[in-house]
Amino acid sequence: MNMGEWLDPHFLEEPIQWLNEDVLQIFGMEPEYIQFFLVFAFMGSVMWVVKPVVEWLVLRNWLTFLSCLSSVLLVLVFLQMVDRYAMAGTTSTLPEYYWFICLSAISGYGLTLAGWLTVKQAYRRFTKRKRRKAA
Repeated sequence: MNMGEWLDPHFLEEPIQWLNEDVLQIFGMEPEYIQFFLVFAFMGSVMWVVKPVVEWLVLRNWLTFLSCLSSVLLVLVFLQMVDRYAMAGTTSTLPEYYWFICLSAISGYGLTLAGWLTVKQAYRRFTKRKRRKAA
């Protein structure tokens, strides 16, 4: 089954051209940082969309794990589609660091989320303990 039957991937031409190193040098930006930010933001947006669906489907204990897992899988499928669309014959028109930056952004988002949830949980425990001592 061809993915082109489901979705017309021509909308990817313009965003791929944004990663052109010549264009980014005009603005003084490194393409690695732009790509990292775009994948990081994409991961966050997919997590924001997937989380309510998983919340509805699963128990609270598995919510974070399953929403992160499904978000990562959706992002990887989308990035694979971008990679396949950027193929020109047997070579890719994407930069050689494409997958390294994408995987770094996905991992960075996961570490940021895990850190935020840990700090949030520690703050709740600390304030709860502080209230008990005050009472």
